[in-house]
Amino acid sequence: MLRSIYKIFLILFCASFLASCGIDISGKPPFDDLVISTDYKHIAMPDGHTWEVTYELPIDSTFSGVVRHTSLWYDSSAPFMSHDILITNGDFSSPEFVDVSVMGHKFFYHWNDTPPSGTINLLHIFPATAEIFDQLKQIKKWNNVSIRGREILKIDKYDSDGQYLGYMMDAGCNTILVTSVAINVEDTPVP
Repeated sequence: MLRSIYKIFLILFCASFLASCGIDISGKPPFDDLVISTDYKHIAMPDGHTWEVTYELPIDSTFSGVVRHTSLWYDSSAPFMSHDILITNGDFSSPEFVDVSVMGHKFFYHWNDTPPSGTINLLHIFPATAEIFDQLKQIKKWNNVSIRGREILKIDKYDSDGQYLGYMMDAGCNTILVTSVAINVEDTPVP
């Protein structure tokens, strides 16, 4: 019991300390500081860092299914990114048939016997607005959701002097500018 009280105290202390230092622990991108072009192809910060976004296709994609993982993440090299959400269909939705995990922005899965059918997509999410971010935060594991937006092929980063710093490109996942979120069913019964 005493250990639990100490853990709670430590968590509250750390959260208060970080907040007092001006660090946002909510995971919310700094929308007030970001300057984003209307076509979402150019992003800039007040310190002069910029990003150029290249999209895969000129049309939106929709990912629908059962959420097996959701997490907030913050990376100063891409401060507009906010979530990893794993959306599954078919056998991949069943923990009795397929074991899944997400670590380091990568997903892993394992099954016994017959290979699974269905789909599994790990979305690396760039929320289009603060409102979309708030909707994404409502998503919980086992919700049935539909997430829509433009898939991103590559994000190039430049420093305040315009020097190229490198790029971000997913490897087998789906990086996406999210423009629409729907929670279709909460606590989906597992097949």
